Amino acid sequence: MLGRNGIDAAAGFLLQMLRRAAKWRNQLSRLRVDVSSEETTNRTIYFLTPDHSQPAGGIRVIYRHVDILNQLGIRAFVLHQNSGFRCNWFENSTSIVYRGSTKVFRGDILVLPEICLDVLDRLSGATDYAIFNQGVHLSWKPACKNLSKHYKPGNGLRGVATVSLHSQKMLRFAFGCDPFRIHVGIDSSVFHPNGGPRSNRLSYMPRRMPQDARLVLDILRSRGALDGWDVVALDDMNQSDVAAELRKSKIFLSFGYQEGFGFPPAEAMACGNYVLGYHGFGGQEYFRPEFSVPIATGDAMSFAQAVEAAIQKENLQPGWCEERGSLASSFVLDQYSLDREFVEVRQFYEGMIEKGQTCVERNIAPQLDVLSLV
Repeated sequence: MLGRNGIDAAAGFLLQMLRRAAKWRNQLSRLRVDVSSEETTNRTIYFLTPDHSQPAGGIRVIYRHVDILNQLGIRAFVLHQNSGFRCNWFENSTSIVYRGSTKVFRGDILVLPEICLDVLDRLSGATDYAIFNQGVHLSWKPACKNLSKHYKPGNGLRGVATVSLHSQKMLRFAFGCDPFRIHVGIDSSVFHPNGGPRSNRLSYMPRRMPQDARLVLDILRSRGALDGWDVVALDDMNQSDVAAELRKSKIFLSFGYQEGFGFPPAEAMACGNYVLGYHGFGGQEYFRPEFSVPIATGDAMSFAQAVEAAIQKENLQPGWCEERGSLASSFVLDQYSLDREFVEVRQFYEGMIEKGQTCVERNIAPQLDVLSLV
């Protein structure tokens, strides 16, 4: 159980998370884009991206999509607010422009994340735009005058893209749109299973559902189930350091809640971990029973029981976790390859440019298909 120092540390961590969340909300409310009614002389795709310095898989994906478009000869930039800002928790040389020195002209395309659609209500003029929705459960976060309007054709919308089967189904049901699915890529040069022998170690990310993580680990410690095992919290690390730590562990605990895709468990699988925990709905498609254990969100006892069972099997049969981690790595790196992402990004944006519309050519009526949503 937690002592006084442990309780103080947990309270401090939660306070830090609350402060980060408040800072994030304040930043989103101040996002602006300058538009012009003049015709563009060089069609450009601008990806509006918050100036967020903490690791966030969705922002890394945006940077990579800009890189892909530039490789294809399509002029594209990340659009940040403050001059000189660049995410530095992963290596990149992505093309970036800044609000104060950049205008979106008529004929350009502004790509917006789902959490920033209220920016459309603050524009001084009309502009063509696309929505790249990576966090479907956050779709209602923006304080829009009419959110549904932004997902329908006729208001400048050129396309909607998303990152998982669950997200695709949810957007169809909620807004009646037909989103294009892009399989986001996992960089196998960074996230791979080859790192030498692994110790008896399990890892997790404390930013995801920290109360649940603490409860599950407390249950396991009270039973002595973690004796002989190290528990590593992956926090305040850059991408390379996270991958290096994942290659040292055998088990990864996933506490993701309502994820659009869910990078942490997928990257842990890519690094050869046996993953147990919450799939966050977006990760449903890769939490396969042959190499992972999905747990119902909030079910701390079942979570702890599954972890204890995995530890016992590994203790009795060294290599048991790594066998399943190897299967997971092969599956994830095949299904979510950078090559597949490249092809689908090209299909979406080239289709949008050539046809003038992508995935919004018709307005699909919402259908109550309960079975397909589970």
